[in-house]
Amino acid sequence: MAAAKIADFIIAKSMRLIASALAAGRLKTFVTGVEHIPSKGPVLVVVRHYHHLFDGLALYAGIPRPLHILVTLDWAKSRRSFRAMRWLTARARWPVILRQEALQPNRGEKVRLNPSVFLPQDVIRFQRRALRESVQLLIEGRVLVVFPEGYPNIDPHYTPKSSLDAFLPFKAGFAAIAKAASARVAEPLPIIPVGLRYTRGQPWTAHLRFGDPVYYKNFASRDLLIRCIEKEVMKLSGAPPVG
Repeated sequence: MAAAKIADFIIAKSMRLIASALAAGRLKTFVTGVEHIPSKGPVLVVVRHYHHLFDGLALYAGIPRPLHILVTLDWAKSRRSFRAMRWLTARARWPVILRQEALQPNRGEKVRLNPSVFLPQDVIRFQRRALRESVQLLIEGRVLVVFPEGYPNIDPHYTPKSSLDAFLPFKAGFAAIAKAASARVAEPLPIIPVGLRYTRGQPWTAHLRFGDPVYYKNFASRDLLIRCIEKEVMKLSGAPPVG
């Protein structure tokens, strides 16, 4: 057990140092509301997804606790690159999913999921594993970060977002995690909505805003939770209300 804790500490410290190095000279982060993140115990952080790299760097700068981020690797173009990234995410205990949309043509494009790297049945297999791993992290009292839009506004690979101001409807994955984890953790699981917006320059500036926690048990349905979090994340990001 002591060895496992030491390994966890080394990995968490290394990830934070890497994030700081990547942000140096490229990104400054200003944070409000971080007091809503408990100093210990499980936390599910639900964030706007804007930049494929800077979002994670901003979260490392803004959250003092070790982070575990739910990520996708369906952009991998070769089995070699996938294996390398899968090894890294496994060390950091970052759950991995494959997006269902990667199997589907879009706007005349070919299917984006490389058949030499993934098979269609891998999508469900990764989703189930990611759910188990996400719930286990929360049972252990860790911080799990989810980007429920699924795609950022700025991505070198692909994004369905039509503009730099666009939001995508929130997917239900974070709510499924919240439901499963809430039934198994010893204390109420706070779900923290987080807004994110950027000011471009040299360096870029990230504005990270943490909202009040909400709890799965306070909602009559999963859809109501999703819509509530979606609305709060948009508001915290400075986006105009929808509808």
